[in-house]
Amino acid sequence: MNSPRNAATTVLVVDDQEMLTLLMRKTLENNGFRVLWANSGRDALTLCRGAEPPVDLLVTDYRMPGMTGVELARECCRLNAGLSVLYISGSSLGDDLRADLAVGNRAFLAKPFRQSDLLRSVKAILDMEPASAPARENHGSRLERMSVGR
Repeated sequence: MNSPRNAATTVLVVDDQEMLTLLMRKTLENNGFRVLWANSGRDALTLCRGAEPPVDLLVTDYRMPGMTGVELARECCRLNAGLSVLYISGSSLGDDLRADLAVGNRAFLAKPFRQSDLLRSVKAILDMEPASAPARENHGSRLERMSVGR
């Protein structure tokens, strides 16, 4: 998956579990992506505001203390309307996440996941048509369309 396109793609990785953030960061960097990372929504928002070039993809935990992944994504999308979002979580989907998945380039990857699942999900969301494709949900290695009522 390491390609010139990857090197031109900036990914912001956010999870309150520091070890998971490190593993995702290393996986993406080893596949040629430019990676920024944070362990809180507030720190991630600061990075998103100052990112040059701008962030292309936000990979964020859905449930974090302080600022949820949905709140973070909404704030980051105000800064960058073309931002794609990949939510990750080991818990069930809340109504706020279901509603957010129905908008623009959004997808969901269930924890725990393999490095190959992360890379496949990142590639799938980056290959989506900007802001027009339906959101997707990935449980393990199965990527499928997600409807809001699910």
